[in-house]
Amino acid sequence: MKKFQFRLQSLLKYKRHLEQVAKQSMAQAVADLLACEQHITELQNDRITATDQLDALVEKGMGAGQFNRYRQFITAVDQMIMLEHSRKTELEKILDDKRKALKQRTIEKKALERLREKQAREYTHKMLREEQKNLDEITSLRTARKVNNERI
Repeated sequence: MKKFQFRLQSLLKYKRHLEQVAKQSMAQAVADLLACEQHITELQNDRITATDQLDALVEKGMGAGQFNRYRQFITAVDQMIMLEHSRKTELEKILDDKRKALKQRTIEKKALERLREKQAREYTHKMLREEQKNLDEITSLRTARKVNNERI
């Protein structure tokens, strides 16, 4: 019995490759989103630290110039936090797009894999029928020879 060969094997291999690339792309998008969230957390911690320092210095007494520098720093951190939040929103959209692309690639690959499995089952079934047909033919020839030998 000759081995089953899937005619679309190269296409299946390509679809698997595309799925792998989509998985890597999605993993990178997840990593980018996590890094952005980490940066937001760090900025928020910096803001809290600066605010606490400002409160402590205000209680002790401080000059207007130093107070203004702290307020400018806190304002700049607030702006950076807002920018990171908008960047996070964009990264979430990108991640969603990558997730959809991965889902589509997986569906395409699985469709080809199911087709391959179906054709392999049909091929095996066909080969088994042919083999059974050959065995039946051999058996009938033996029986026919036996009957001929008994007549002689």
